[in-house]
Amino acid sequence: MADTHDDELAALRAENERLRGELTALAQAEERFRVLFEHSWDALLIFDRTGIIDCNSAALRMLRCDDRSQLRCLHPAQLSPERQPDGRLSREKSIEMDDTARRRGAHRFEWLHQRLDGELFPVEVTLTPVNLPSGPMMLVVWRDVSELRAREAELREHAVQLALQQQVIRRLSTPVISVAAGVLLVPIVGELDRDGAAAMTSSVLQAIGERRARAVILDLTGADDLDVDTTAALVRTGTAASLLGAGVVLAGIGPSLARTLVGLDLDLSQVRTTSTAEQAIAAALAVV
Repeated sequence: MADTHDDELAALRAENERLRGELTALAQAEERFRVLFEHSWDALLIFDRTGIIDCNSAALRMLRCDDRSQLRCLHPAQLSPERQPDGRLSREKSIEMDDTARRRGAHRFEWLHQRLDGELFPVEVTLTPVNLPSGPMMLVVWRDVSELRAREAELREHAVQLALQQQVIRRLSTPVISVAAGVLLVPIVGELDRDGAAAMTSSVLQAIGERRARAVILDLTGADDLDVDTTAALVRTGTAASLLGAGVVLAGIGPSLARTLVGLDLDLSQVRTTSTAEQAIAAALAVV
């Protein structure tokens, strides 16, 4: 009987040691999770259907919140403006985002949140459904993308300014000069691409209307070799000018450009050509 009692006691002690080891391992795992959770660079929040249960220090800093208790029982959608940038109500759209995360297992999207001091800020949100002993939860990761969006806005503005500068450069590189009453001269020097030809056409047509020109000389003497598209654009400039009552003379036509013109399947009847600018001016004066 004593041996049986000793065996049972030994078994209980072994079970107790096993359970103690499991509790220690569980506590260590929980501590590791807490360290990772608390010291993550990204903002982390955990919420269920009642609202936010916990969050890390990064989330507090991002929201400019001093006390976690201020966030408890709030749904993340309540830390948002009334409407998102697409015009939808935040409270309605948040339900859709949560449902999508549960259906897919995770969901990443951009969202406009609001700090406790009222400042709005864009974040990349990742929602991941998780099951904890207390029930199903949602793990939220916030990554503030304010600086990224500001940089993108700067790049867009820079691109706009660059495009405007290029337009100015094109206008300056192809000035529209009055050489006589009713006669305009456009000297083209260096490279002229399709965009440059389009800008030149716009300037020429505007000048025809403003100065009531009857003839326009496009002097290609100093231009580099023109491709087919650019040459076709110059011919279309002549057609457009004729609709405004002005004739176009292409001056400085060389062998290469002559071959390109011949190969174009375009009506050249509205465009005159000369080999020199002097001949073009004489022809233009004869028109007016």
